[in-house]
Amino acid sequence: MHQSPLNALTSIVEQIARTGDPKAVMSNIVQSLRELMQVDVCSLYLCTPDFKHLILAATEGLSPRAVGKAKLKLDEGLVGHIASSLSTLNLGNAPADDRFVFIPETHEMPYYRFLGVPLLHLRKLIGVLVIQGKERQPFPQEAEAFLITVASQLAGTLAQLQSKGEWYKKRNPRQGYRRFPGLKGAPGLGMGKLRLVRPHLSLDQVKAACTSEAEAEKNAISEALAAVSEELESGSGHLGQHLPSDLNALFNVYQMMLQSPELSQQILARIDAGDNAPWALKQTIDAMAEQFLQADDPYLKARAEDICNIGQRILNQLLSRERPSTEAPDEALILTGELISIADLAEFPLHQIHGIICTQGSTLSHTAILANALGIPAVMGVEQFEPEQHKGATLIADGHRAECVLNPPAALLAEYQRMIDDEQRFMQGLERLRNQPAITRDGFTVSLLTNTGLLADATPGLLRGAEGVGLYRSEIPFMIHENFPTEQEQYTLYRKVLQAYAPRPVNMRTLDIGGDKQLPYFDISETNPYLGWRGIRFSLDNAQLLISQVRAMLRADIEHGNLRLLVPMISRIDEIQSFRRYVEKAVDALNREGHEVRMPAIGMMIEVPSAMLLLPRLTPYIDFVSIGSNDLTQYLLAVDRNNPRVSGLFDHLHPAVLVALEQIHRQCEALGLPVSLCGEMASDPAAVLLLVAMGYRCLSLSAYNIPRIKLLIRSINRETLLSLLEQTRQCNSETEVRALLAPVLAEAGWGRDSRPSLPGDTASGATH
Repeated sequence: MHQSPLNALTSIVEQIARTGDPKAVMSNIVQSLRELMQVDVCSLYLCTPDFKHLILAATEGLSPRAVGKAKLKLDEGLVGHIASSLSTLNLGNAPADDRFVFIPETHEMPYYRFLGVPLLHLRKLIGVLVIQGKERQPFPQEAEAFLITVASQLAGTLAQLQSKGEWYKKRNPRQGYRRFPGLKGAPGLGMGKLRLVRPHLSLDQVKAACTSEAEAEKNAISEALAAVSEELESGSGHLGQHLPSDLNALFNVYQMMLQSPELSQQILARIDAGDNAPWALKQTIDAMAEQFLQADDPYLKARAEDICNIGQRILNQLLSRERPSTEAPDEALILTGELISIADLAEFPLHQIHGIICTQGSTLSHTAILANALGIPAVMGVEQFEPEQHKGATLIADGHRAECVLNPPAALLAEYQRMIDDEQRFMQGLERLRNQPAITRDGFTVSLLTNTGLLADATPGLLRGAEGVGLYRSEIPFMIHENFPTEQEQYTLYRKVLQAYAPRPVNMRTLDIGGDKQLPYFDISETNPYLGWRGIRFSLDNAQLLISQVRAMLRADIEHGNLRLLVPMISRIDEIQSFRRYVEKAVDALNREGHEVRMPAIGMMIEVPSAMLLLPRLTPYIDFVSIGSNDLTQYLLAVDRNNPRVSGLFDHLHPAVLVALEQIHRQCEALGLPVSLCGEMASDPAAVLLLVAMGYRCLSLSAYNIPRIKLLIRSINRETLLSLLEQTRQCNSETEVRALLAPVLAEAGWGRDSRPSLPGDTASGATH
């Protein structure tokens, strides 16, 4: 090899980045490797989408006619042996090996030396990479080490190609039923017509083009700018009271950018120079975005995405000026795109949005959070789906199973419609439980509170029977402002929430930023943000912000007296001591100023394991405890649930998490501390069974899930769950725990989150 391994790998990766066609990608890989390693043959075998066979997907050296035809079982031949054993194979006389299988169409008889390595991505076999030569001796160790390194680097890219199956068999994208897996965004089932939110060319797809009619092009741009301005002016009206004023500020930012003289002048100047309108637009937007990206100010950097969004909207208007609307006013739509913004949602009446499918994003994306709050089924990160190929198709957003279903056959469509109708009737039927307690058949009562903070309208929790707010996320106003909100701005917002729920308790969590929650105007750049400057650490280091927030909360509480303060990310005793002193000082100061405020109950989140271990010594400074199951699970298991490489290991029913929860409950009981649990765990029916068995009497969850969990609790006997809890203590994995709980859930009638049985699907109905 003339290049160093690092440079060689970099060269291959750069070539792949410049290639869009799957066949070209694979051809580049084998061609580059053959040249770099100076071998006679380099071949790539990929697993078929059903993982039953290996197909020769690309080769340099073997007969090109064998590509797509040479086929081996996963345990057949030398390549099959590598696939089944997941191990490297390096031979000096391959044809003499008992495992060798001759495939005539490959014309590989002259080749003796053979080196093959498996391609693995996220513990799954993707294929096998092979090099061959005419010498009768194994490849040197250097070549073997390099090929293993190459395979590890390319496996992720090849996994995307392999899963789509386009390299294997051409299909008409507009025909045939298919399912595409994704990530859970928001629960529920939605069915409707696929509506591509950005149905035209993206800006980066616009090609250079000239015009001989400059005036017509300039008129087109002017009309497009005016149309986008009008669109932004009226767009937020569709969401109406569902959005807080802070979110409406996003529309104002867009308007300011749109009306910038620099934007229109640069576009018009390029048209005068001979460019057509789309190409002039693209160049202008690219230049302005680059200016934002080069800025040191993190707020200005964040505006690069906004100017690109504006450019895309202008381009859409340019290309759709004469395009009539294709939807009926009441037609059910599944909005689909890369990442759908609040502004995108505002373009449609809420009653028409039956689901959201995003090809990017995660369970914690703002789109997912908003969909949860609005009760719209959403699936995120559906990477294999290419919606532009299926415009107008029938689509199902299955938020329970985190997948979208394309062009379902009539029988399946009818079954999903039945499930949607059943779910609607079921939810309507649960309205009778709104004012009923969540009490087991043998008399164990659980308080169900709601998590809120995103929407100005705090009533969804009340409408679904919430007994208070278990977690109010106060950081949302901070995240969507252009600067830190004032004490008065916070007071106005907090007062509305406390008033809406009075006399029910409202647990307001103080500012919790850091980790995956960043402020656009306050950059926190860290190597490991989850172990860094977040939660109470940030607040104590920025005491003026903490004091301002606490004062706003105390003032908002004067009229109704239902505020409880909740402190995130406590890991040390001095943190809660300092926080309590700040609250006491704020109470004294406000009373001296003439505000008759009271000292509220102070609670802490148990998210960091050290807080659990120090609980007896923390008790003198707190009045209650709330367990943040999401972060506690993340820190106990050392798993970043937003990292696709390890997110599959994140499960709050891991035996270690269950041990921790039992320990926390026993300690709180002994110390006389009220304890609640919030997070995704409180919406998981399997987890709720164990939490009730452990003795947890207060859960906080999304408003959407309250009626379902209430029904579950009212259908079980806690006494019968105690033996089940004892059995889970012997389980070695979350899989065993769920298997143990499945029959109990089935007996309780918990099958409403299951989907109909689909062809080739052997998975059980309820998943986590």
